[in-house]
Amino acid sequence: MTALPPTLREWSGLNPPEICTVASLQRYIPHRYGYVYWIRKMIDNVVVEFYPLTDWHFGTTGKLVGTVDTGEWKLNVSIHLDEYVVLSVK
Repeated sequence: MTALPPTLREWSGLNPPEICTVASLQRYIPHRYGYVYWIRKMIDNVVVEFYPLTDWHFGTTGKLVGTVDTGEWKLNVSIHLDEYVVLSVK
């Protein structure tokens, strides 16, 4: 994790995304966001690869738990409280 939120290399949505930690996400109203994205790869604090989470929820330890399904592979992820996620606003 870095001290400053990462930036996105590129975005193709109408509304600019927000980037926050999982701990911060817990304080937001969940229905405000259309998608929560898991950050798979960062280079020099720039997000270069990310995927939407499906069926996400907060686990008993506060971690964000969800499934990434790209069509080619499916992965269950668990994201720590201090890790960043990308949020797209509805």
